[in-house]
Amino acid sequence: MTTVLKMAGITKKFPRVVANDNVTIELNKGEILALLGENGAGKSTLMNCLYGLYHPDEGEIIINNEKVTINNSDDAIRLGIGMVHQHFMLVPELTVTENIILGLKSSQEPFLDLKAAEKEVQILSDKYHFNVNPRSKIKDLPVGIQQRVEILKTLYRKANILILDEATAVLTPQEVEELFQVIKQLTAEGKSVLIITHKLDEVMALADKITVLRDGKVAGTTLKKDTNPKEL
Repeated sequence: MTTVLKMAGITKKFPRVVANDNVTIELNKGEILALLGENGAGKSTLMNCLYGLYHPDEGEIIINNEKVTINNSDDAIRLGIGMVHQHFMLVPELTVTENIILGLKSSQEPFLDLKAAEKEVQILSDKYHFNVNPRSKIKDLPVGIQQRVEILKTLYRKANILILDEATAVLTPQEVEELFQVIKQLTAEGKSVLIITHKLDEVMALADKITVLRDGKVAGTTLKKDTNPKEL
């Protein structure tokens, strides 16, 4: 399998806390890697380092066999990394399309080509059966649809590595099932997914590979087919 991401020896310290202690993970093309652990295990901190929101104190990040420096989220997006946060980063008063293109350069600077963007968002929405209206305002959408907008935002930016932080925390069981179908479709197309979770049943239903974090350290990594909830 082709390795698309390696985080090697990542250490991130805060005052009186070592959030990540020499953590190494690997992600392959088309793979779903679950980062499993209790709250405070260091899962989100590690992914925030990957997305440029934190800077690791030690270690290196390798994308497609090339060592990279990620200073901010713009660097991460440029490298094909997208992140859907547990608490959505959407502006309620703006439309779906306006949220998706917010912060991006327009092909018609200094003007927005909103119609072209709406068309592209609609194409992506149809492709993944999201049933998202590009012209709807975020404030009028239920939580499950808002999450789809966040995923659309990463896809619009051409992400090949998607980070999902506790993605099912706010979803109904039906929405969880629909999300899993989307994730499997994305990986079937060759995209790779990192999912942060503490739910064993979701890990066993979705992941290909599992890395367990405990107290900021890697407790172990295993393929799903080689493990069970009790061992995890």
